[in-house]
Amino acid sequence: MGPWDVTVVGGGILGTSVAYWLADRFEGRIALIEREPQVAEHTSRRNTGVIHRPFYLDPDARKVFARSSQAAYGMWKDYTAARALSWNPVGTLEVATDEARARKLVTYRRWGEANGMTPDELQLLTSEEVRRLEPHVRCHGAIWAKTDTAVDFRELTDSLRRDAERKGATFFMSREVVGIEPRADHLEVRLRRVAPAPSEVLVDPRHRIHVFPETGEELHATRFLINCAGGNSIDVAHMLDVGWEYTDLHFRGDYWSIRPEWRYLARRNVYSVPRHPELPFLDPHWIVRADGRVEIGPNAVPVAGPYTYGGFFDDPAEPVEKFFEPPVRNKITLLVNPDFLSLAVEEAASSMSKRLLAQRVRQFLPELRPAALGPRGFAGIRASVIDRQGNFIKEAIEIPGPMSYHITNYNSPGATGAPAYTAWVVRKLAALGHLDHMKRKASGSAGMWNFDAVVESVGA
Repeated sequence: MGPWDVTVVGGGILGTSVAYWLADRFEGRIALIEREPQVAEHTSRRNTGVIHRPFYLDPDARKVFARSSQAAYGMWKDYTAARALSWNPVGTLEVATDEARARKLVTYRRWGEANGMTPDELQLLTSEEVRRLEPHVRCHGAIWAKTDTAVDFRELTDSLRRDAERKGATFFMSREVVGIEPRADHLEVRLRRVAPAPSEVLVDPRHRIHVFPETGEELHATRFLINCAGGNSIDVAHMLDVGWEYTDLHFRGDYWSIRPEWRYLARRNVYSVPRHPELPFLDPHWIVRADGRVEIGPNAVPVAGPYTYGGFFDDPAEPVEKFFEPPVRNKITLLVNPDFLSLAVEEAASSMSKRLLAQRVRQFLPELRPAALGPRGFAGIRASVIDRQGNFIKEAIEIPGPMSYHITNYNSPGATGAPAYTAWVVRKLAALGHLDHMKRKASGSAGMWNFDAVVESVGA
């Protein structure tokens, strides 16, 4: 058989959602390649686990994220009800820990309403009103997002994978992309088996994947590639010689569990207005999980790579290699930023000390003590993209390439907006002619989500 029609790289919630919509809209051979044995192994599940409402997203500067999050809230609500999946609408209080940040709350309310939230979903509270709602929280005011909801994003992604497979997509797991070469009418993707299955045949002509036992590599041919590789997405883009104006840095967010006898301190999520919104350092939150567990976190510790879930690197050579990974200029520019350096040190310290992390949370929960913290919970890693001026990019970056399209910097609230954002991307790729080699399905959107309505809600 010939090359695959479309190949998605990355089995997080972004890539899985792309595969779902492709299979929903088109007849053809659609593949997804993922380095792990299951979907949503990294950032997609290692996060706060919240369906975020877009009250904190600037409707102009972060339009796509804001509209996607707004549209996806109803999509996920319907989906979890239909599939009997976790849905725990705990709500979120975003609190101001000083008067200066209290002024930001008025902006948040304006943004939320501009993004489509209704007055009964979003309420501005005084410090006294917060105290009546959550007696142990202290602040200078808050905004209450009543419909923020705790979910299990691994559970959602795994369910969406099954839906995509039923519609015709094929998922290839435990395969890592190590190189991509353009050919006349297709891309040749070199794969490495991360966890080879001993019983697998060496040649599978049905899927046109050839395994070379002496190297452990496979060749996968595709007519079009969509890069949704998360923490590796910049590396994949560079393989096709695009995106060289960008580089990325990795930040690990650590969470600590709260012992059951201390959970009375707050029944809702409690966030604080960030001190430095231009940098990827958020003050720790009090998080209620979908199953009722409570954790505090994350911090944002600079680490060497996308899988450094403990310490700062796995190999002493990693930080040096990361720093000198081109383009170097972006990182040099960032390292002369004193705010970045001082905050990076603070974040690293709170990663190693329960006492320091609890101290940070006491800004709004003064009764919290280090004894309340139990074992470590999740640790997740965000790949933040920086430009040549050393600025952290806020919005998702979309980069066209040879027979390919690359989505990088798809960060928070990316998991929330994934099903809406990816519908918008698939429509865009179709309009650009990148999917013309596939036949459109006659019905499409046979499930509970209406593709055209979703795309319209995200906008042009």
